[in-house]
Amino acid sequence: MIYWQMKLNRKYLFWILFVVMAVYYGYRMFALTPWYDELYTYYYFISKGPLYSAIHWPLPNNHVGYSVLSACLDLLGNSYIGLRGISYLCALANMYLLYRIAGKYMKEQMALATVILYISMNLVNQLAVQGRGYTLGITCFLTAWFCMIQICTLEQAGKRFYFIFAAALVLGLYTVSSNVYWVVPLCLAGGCYLLVCGIGESRKEALSIRKTEGISRLVKLILASLSAALATILLYMTIWVSIGSNLLVKDEAGSYYGMGHVQMILKAPFKAIQKGMEYMLATPYIQSEERAGFAGRLFEWIVTLTGYYYNSLSIPLMIIWGLGIAFLIYRIVKEIRQKNYRCLLLYLVLFMEIVLIPVFLLIQCKRPYYRVFTYGGVLLAMLLGLFLGYGAEYFKSKLLKEKKGNGVYAALLLLLTVFGIKCIGFSDYNHQYGLNEYEIQDAFAHGDMENRENFCVTDCNQEYLLYFLYGIRCENREIEGADVVLLDKRMTDPDFDEMVWEFYVYYDSIPWDYLEQNMKPAYENENYILYTKS
Repeated sequence: MIYWQMKLNRKYLFWILFVVMAVYYGYRMFALTPWYDELYTYYYFISKGPLYSAIHWPLPNNHVGYSVLSACLDLLGNSYIGLRGISYLCALANMYLLYRIAGKYMKEQMALATVILYISMNLVNQLAVQGRGYTLGITCFLTAWFCMIQICTLEQAGKRFYFIFAAALVLGLYTVSSNVYWVVPLCLAGGCYLLVCGIGESRKEALSIRKTEGISRLVKLILASLSAALATILLYMTIWVSIGSNLLVKDEAGSYYGMGHVQMILKAPFKAIQKGMEYMLATPYIQSEERAGFAGRLFEWIVTLTGYYYNSLSIPLMIIWGLGIAFLIYRIVKEIRQKNYRCLLLYLVLFMEIVLIPVFLLIQCKRPYYRVFTYGGVLLAMLLGLFLGYGAEYFKSKLLKEKKGNGVYAALLLLLTVFGIKCIGFSDYNHQYGLNEYEIQDAFAHGDMENRENFCVTDCNQEYLLYFLYGIRCENREIEGADVVLLDKRMTDPDFDEMVWEFYVYYDSIPWDYLEQNMKPAYENENYILYTKS
């Protein structure tokens, strides 16, 4: 009775943490001003509905799958929920999925410790509720991983697991194409596990599947993966045909100039697809680099990325990555030799994901944006959870000479909680993503924007925020005749001659006589001056 009560209490600890983080993420979702990438996504895609979001891709940094789902939430009428609601739900789902996956291989306390380590990461925390597709990508990764565990270990793996597995791969790739970095290693890990089970004879207590069943499930997993690849191609074809038809009907030198989009697509669908695909491939989000010296630059990139997980701990974490690879190789070989496959799938997934990513990047000669590998926090947290679990068990059995008692785990969870609070920085929970966007929102709040009629925008951030905050879609850039004007202080400096891509006007193009005669400064913060009509 006491044992089950203790077990129940340990489960309560996770749900207490879950509720705390739900409140924390909920606060950040509404308190932090969206930055440029979020605002651009909302202005040009999410706000225009699910169908528009699904078939438009004018710039490489549009996370199509995320925009489609967010556009559905945006129908509720709240811009913050529309922009960030999907990320918020995914951030909480990721905690639960990671807890479930870790709980299949670790003691319950260490599964909770793994979750604490994961949410403590700076990169994970910063992107948790942003209106971008990275958190959704992690949800797809964990969902596919969880389904793969069911496929590989359950005595009766239902078809629904194959379907959800394939759907998670499709949504992950449809959201961020760079998610291919986790899709390929995950599929390879599952395939290797089933192949080993099909060749070898597993022990019953290892919860592995029978020899003949292993090959059968391997074939089904391959078919599910291929189906996911085909479905992803079909989804991207809808974007290619939309882009291609738009380019072709506007090409004055082409034979389709002036033709309607639907007519053009019906007449030459493959031509539209080819044109759209060429355009997409010609404007990659991540450019390839020179091969000479790339290995050294890639190593520096990995060190920097590791530092983004836990600030200032890049060197210790690089050592952990190295030890982790050696540890995983040792455990994989040992489990295969002993035909005890209880944790083999976990070791294969971690090994494939950690080792193949640098290999892919070396082949491509690319160093993607660090936020693309936010999901690496899952791998690091799982690896640290394994190390801490083995360490705690060794400490209990060898040093304390006791097999029972949870004092070691309780102390470890307490230390990790303090560590997590320090890393997340609850004392600095209101740290804004972008200073300019925050100050524009601050200035707008003093401009009585709801009661204004004539607006103008002097930079793109103002344009996007005006719509996000007040539902006002303004493309007017003429200051004369406006009721309210917001100027970046750099615009008011006659000696400022740098090119700022966000600006629509500069000092020489501002009608200063009109401002002096018809408007007055109403509010000023560190970087902006708000003028209102006299």
